[in-house]
Amino acid sequence: MLQILNSSHIPPDVLDFLNRKPEAHSFLASRLHALHERSRSEALIYRSQFGVEGVTYIGANLLPSFASRGGAFATADYLKSRALPFSSIVGEGESVFALWELIKFLLPRARLIREHQPLLSISSEPLIPSDPKVRLATRDDLELVISAGIEMFIGEVGEPPNLTDFRARAIELIDEGRTFIRREGDEILFKADIGAIGAGALQIHGVWVPVAYRGRGFGSHGMASVIRLSNKFAPRACLYVNDFNLAARVSYKKVGFVEVGEFASIFL
Repeated sequence: MLQILNSSHIPPDVLDFLNRKPEAHSFLASRLHALHERSRSEALIYRSQFGVEGVTYIGANLLPSFASRGGAFATADYLKSRALPFSSIVGEGESVFALWELIKFLLPRARLIREHQPLLSISSEPLIPSDPKVRLATRDDLELVISAGIEMFIGEVGEPPNLTDFRARAIELIDEGRTFIRREGDEILFKADIGAIGAGALQIHGVWVPVAYRGRGFGSHGMASVIRLSNKFAPRACLYVNDFNLAARVSYKKVGFVEVGEFASIFL
């Protein structure tokens, strides 16, 4: 049975489902908590006789999580009768590809598929010192933060983001105290955002060190700073990284992150 959710009043059994996998569900839970009646976004809850077995957010991103094939089939049937506004599918690889195989004939050809993205987590004190020059970004840093973010985005997906949406999101994160930077003059040497908070975990997005400054410890020590400065939001932090980005994976391991799962991303 499917339930359509379009408000932030999340049923207790759905919260239980999300909280079983804090790292995997942090982004998904954050989107559910932001739902409201005037939003175009919604969530699908799939229940079997055994309880909740699927939760999917439908908005700018499609974020699926299934505990059974039944959830994927029911969600696919619902999507087949609706306009599909999302530009990417993100989540645990098993759920992403289970749904993708059922709906890909309805969608444009994928622009980019990241099939293996290790999901990393840390819930303890970082293993290395913080960078004392990492701080919260302010509105005075906005243009530099946006430039760094756009450079990171292009490097990841090969084209620039929607600039209006990107600026609005950058302002939102700065105003909420969720963007951390190291700035020297007019250069950002390190940037990271707390992109999502939910299910007992925070998810770090938008990690960036300029190419010219990589390999000097700005990323690893900057990340240690972010972990220590952001633990007021949630007791554990997570992120996902491309499997081929070996330098980043080594850096995160140095900080104390451990692998707890695998994500996948499909860009349309």
